[in-house]
Amino acid sequence: RFTWRRTGRQNAETGEDILAKQYPPQGGFRTDPYSPVVRALEDYDESTGQASRAAIFTERVVAPRRPRTSAETPAEALAICLDTYGVVNTDHIAALLQTDPADVRDQLGDLVFEEPARADQSGTVAEPGRLVVAAEYLSGNVRSKLAAAEAAADADPRFQRNVDALRPIIPSDLGPAEIHARLGAPWISADHVQQFLRETLEDPRLRVEHAGGNIWKVQGAGTSVAATSTWGTTRRAAPDLAEAALEQRSVRVYDEDEDGRRWLNTTETLAAQEKMAALDARFGEWVWEDPQRAEHLARVYNERFNAIVLRSYDGSELTLPGIAETFPPLRPHQRAAIARMISEPAVGLFHEVGAGKTVEMIAGAMELKRLGMVRKPAIVVPNHMLDQFAAEFLALYPRANILPAGRDDLSAQRRRDFVARAATGDWDAIILTRSAFTKLPMSVETQTRYEERESARVRAWLEDLNASGERSLNVKRMEGILARAEERLKEKLDKIKDPGLTFEQTGIDWLAIDEAHDFKNLRTLSNIPDAAVPGADRATDLHMKLEYLRERHGGRVG
Repeated sequence: RFTWRRTGRQNAETGEDILAKQYPPQGGFRTDPYSPVVRALEDYDESTGQASRAAIFTERVVAPRRPRTSAETPAEALAICLDTYGVVNTDHIAALLQTDPADVRDQLGDLVFEEPARADQSGTVAEPGRLVVAAEYLSGNVRSKLAAAEAAADADPRFQRNVDALRPIIPSDLGPAEIHARLGAPWISADHVQQFLRETLEDPRLRVEHAGGNIWKVQGAGTSVAATSTWGTTRRAAPDLAEAALEQRSVRVYDEDEDGRRWLNTTETLAAQEKMAALDARFGEWVWEDPQRAEHLARVYNERFNAIVLRSYDGSELTLPGIAETFPPLRPHQRAAIARMISEPAVGLFHEVGAGKTVEMIAGAMELKRLGMVRKPAIVVPNHMLDQFAAEFLALYPRANILPAGRDDLSAQRRRDFVARAATGDWDAIILTRSAFTKLPMSVETQTRYEERESARVRAWLEDLNASGERSLNVKRMEGILARAEERLKEKLDKIKDPGLTFEQTGIDWLAIDEAHDFKNLRTLSNIPDAAVPGADRATDLHMKLEYLRERHGGRVG
């Protein structure tokens, strides 16, 4: 399989030589898309270097699925239906119960709910009136679901059962004593901040601008006693401190000598920090002093942050056809994770090491493929895990048709062959190393559209600021961000050497990312120290591909 070679480096802690695996050339066998099937014919122990025949030589590892054609109860029929289709199918449930499809809805009772049309952040529900299982309907943003159910019940009494089921699970409203209000909180508008500063600093002409995100601007006189003594200092006036608090920036005061050298003035800095903390504390009290304002802000907070009920998953109804009978039974939390992958458009599996994420990713991808929810899933793994992951995939699903691709498979000479194989083959899964994944570029058109969409937010903020009729520091800051974004797009497009070979052409429509924390540091606009992120190339590349998949295939992308 491999030999060990010295790298010339030593372990800093133990002083031992660091070794690396060296694989034999094997001609073109290693790069053949079907080579994992051959390697899976033996169980290889890397620690001993010994191999033994796989179980397929001595016993049956894949048994034909025994479809269930009948059910004793509606709950059993619903479980079988979900395992078969992933959604509620009344015709199939009727066949299992040997009853009329028109009677299925009444027999299911509170096991399912009919979902009324409701507005959300993306518009409206795609399929108003569809039947969903109770676990799905009675979770998520239940406040918005209750509002939609109440509106639907006014027009159609049959939705009253939805209202009756949702009301008991609505989270209890939090009151002012349980809500911490601070300057810069996203649920408090700029108008309220402006009103507070005008009253507190006795400056009726003070203005507060909120460009978006964490970018604020406070313009005030800053010369009154309230601004320079009560709530500020002579070196850092209250409007300046308020802006820093809104943007969650630290405050420092520096002195400068005749030669231009600067040093921290600790006395003035501590004084300014104390005044900023006092101003923020006063804002937390002021917010709740007016009953009407307190009621409004408490309602906004509860609707935005106190509306979610988490869904529980079981997964016991899953039969997972195709799994090798010799494979150890899946644990309950693994079945729950697979059920969640089927039910939700995007899932994060944040388990501890050794909890079985690999099996969850593989089984989840195969179930989504079987149910027709995705057509060509791809799994991105660390570079050194390609062979091991492919072997585990085939150990779990011996009959799976997979296409593994390492960095060499996407070299300049072989990239066309891989894209052609990926596009033309009916693969159960495409397994990509991290390097191979990043070597698959997006088309020029997709990259341009992505950067323009990202820049559109900055342009919208600029339009809002320019509408005020005044040139502020925020405007200059936004213009600088926009210019840098456009320059970054130009640099990316100049790097594309082979625009005819792109990620879009592979036909991949779903991604599973192993060790997703390695794709962190997506571009973030912020004035908070250490929070503003220019954007790592790896994170931007993944986000661009996910946005493309959402645009083309909807929300279920990984």
